[in-house]
Amino acid sequence: MQDEGYASCCSLLEEEEANQAGQARAVTAPVERLSYSGGKFKNGAVGLCNIGVNNCLNPLLQTLYMNQHFTDLLCGIGHPNDNVPAERRLPYELLALFEEMQNSKEDAVAPYRFLRCLQILDTRLCEQHDAADFLFMMWNLLLQQMPLPHLAQRLRALYGIKLKEHVTCHKCSHEKSSDMEVLTIPLPVPHSKYQRPLPLVLQFFSLPQTLSIHLKRISRRKTSDVQKINRTFSFPCTLDLSDVLDQEQFPVQEHAQSDFKYRLFAVIAHSGTASFGHYCAYINSSKDQTWYSFNDSSVCKVSWDDVKCTYGNMDFHFSATACLLVYLQGDGN
Repeated sequence: MQDEGYASCCSLLEEEEANQAGQARAVTAPVERLSYSGGKFKNGAVGLCNIGVNNCLNPLLQTLYMNQHFTDLLCGIGHPNDNVPAERRLPYELLALFEEMQNSKEDAVAPYRFLRCLQILDTRLCEQHDAADFLFMMWNLLLQQMPLPHLAQRLRALYGIKLKEHVTCHKCSHEKSSDMEVLTIPLPVPHSKYQRPLPLVLQFFSLPQTLSIHLKRISRRKTSDVQKINRTFSFPCTLDLSDVLDQEQFPVQEHAQSDFKYRLFAVIAHSGTASFGHYCAYINSSKDQTWYSFNDSSVCKVSWDDVKCTYGNMDFHFSATACLLVYLQGDGN
């Protein structure tokens, strides 16, 4: 059944591409910088139509779009300088989508061409994906296709996290450490308040501009069944990483205090079960420092109390619970 659904999804994208063939946009020279002045809120916040594909894609795209550090990087790709077909150029198609969102007079944009590009690059769009996993897949594709080496380096610096992991066995107290570079920091959510978490200490070798934390709410029990953990797990709106830096490789005294401060920029939340459900995003606009809910084509202002509702609740199994937190460097002042 999954293969039939995937074939149907592919046909939908191909049909829509054919319908738009006469008016398909060309991949033109990128703008120097997005102005974030469009949409009904005049801050760039625009919805994306849900066209029945991967349900975590829209909130991920909206989170990337509202991150000006990322769009500034993307605007530097310049003109294509090879003979690769336009529909296979993910960075250019992504920027074209972002420009369409910025210039749209409608409340939402349909990302058909970008989805078709992902499909041509062998991405299975009509399957259930974890948001962190799909972000990693898109990030890798963008990294591979960046037309200039310095842009690939900037993309790594923007999202890559270099750290040392220390894991201690709570039975024998044996400690194991390893160096790694990751896109998101995995943080398991305990199944119950009585469950003892595995002791875990992370030391950062660098300060990323974007710090993404994956709240792992999917539990695989001894059987083959998977279960979503809706247990309450609170998170702060600000972080200070000065206590978790490797002092030898990153001396604290050589940097301004603001370098260690991070503010919560986006929360991607999932409602439903481990096998099906729906994703949305809560994003803090850098233009007006206001929280917005991005639920596919619907965008509206919300409060911090609304964002805190994604902490989770064991009594409400289908409520939206946070699964991916995105922090930006700087205290926002």
